[in-house]
Amino acid sequence: MRRIGILVSARINQEERQLIRQGDHPRRDYFELADVLGATIINHEQVLAKAWRGRSKTAPGPAMAQAWHAFQRRHEYDCILSDSEHVGIPLALLFKLAGVQKAHVMIAHRLSTPKKGVFFRALGVQSHIDKIICYGSAQRDYASGALGIPRDKLTVVLHPADHRFWQPMAVERERLIASAGLEFRDYPTLIEAIRGVDADVRIAAASPWSRRPNETSGRELPPNVTVVAHTYRELRDLYARSQFVVIPLYETEFQAGTLVMYEAMSMGKAVIATRTKGQGDVLVEGTTGLYAPPGDADALRRAIRRLLDNPAEAQEMGRNARRAVEAELNLDAYVENVARTVIQEIEHAAARQRCPAPA
Repeated sequence: MRRIGILVSARINQEERQLIRQGDHPRRDYFELADVLGATIINHEQVLAKAWRGRSKTAPGPAMAQAWHAFQRRHEYDCILSDSEHVGIPLALLFKLAGVQKAHVMIAHRLSTPKKGVFFRALGVQSHIDKIICYGSAQRDYASGALGIPRDKLTVVLHPADHRFWQPMAVERERLIASAGLEFRDYPTLIEAIRGVDADVRIAAASPWSRRPNETSGRELPPNVTVVAHTYRELRDLYARSQFVVIPLYETEFQAGTLVMYEAMSMGKAVIATRTKGQGDVLVEGTTGLYAPPGDADALRRAIRRLLDNPAEAQEMGRNARRAVEAELNLDAYVENVARTVIQEIEHAAARQRCPAPA
């Protein structure tokens, strides 16, 4: 029987499982992975409650606390899956410093920051990570080229949304455009692009994952633009009533914006997005949506007008998007791919133990 631990860097709301069962919340990937793999979830609250009782909750920080907790209990697991580099890098460093070999798979969201680069270039923590799962090809290429991580340690697994929660709804479409999220969102360009356009825009400028400021705050908005805060069900209703979804982005080298892109595509909506260095794995130009250059309000306005003036084209793109979701861009496929990677690394580790490399 395989023993697997999943280091979950996000705070886990224990009420989420009930909300998911009620249909009020999209499924969480870590719950699905734990169920498929029979794994134990190691989360922030569990670690602080058990391993760090009586110590400061601000130093050395929850990520290091989780890594230390997993390191101390490494004998309980055949493999540890770190769900982000925030916990995976400290754990790999602990393994390296202690000379411990343990099957370790790490999901990497964004490796292309100077602070994280030090751990790979100078400290070589990749020696104690068996496989790094990147959410986009741009990050995989950066990890290989700039960080010197061996290509065979890297794989790309796209991270789609829950296609059961986000699915087409039989509601009347309004002359409405939706936008959502915070991470690297260039809402000033969207606001400029939509001035004078005969359509309403609803911006759900929020994210449970991003620390970025809301750039719509304190800004004078055109009369056709409204900024809203939504629950998941309310956001789903907004997508359903919209003609299509726009994701304006600042230039960035990682896959910012893809979660909303996956949600919209899963709802059967065409997507207009900024073509950044980190984008390119999901949206197919002219088939599931349109791209606009970074910071180009005129180009974004042209794309918006094109789909507003050609609703049949927008609807066909939306149908294409949903077909892509049903084929492979869905949460079940993601869970299957990640679980397969974890099992493969457990088998590789077992083979190494049976036939150790010559000294």
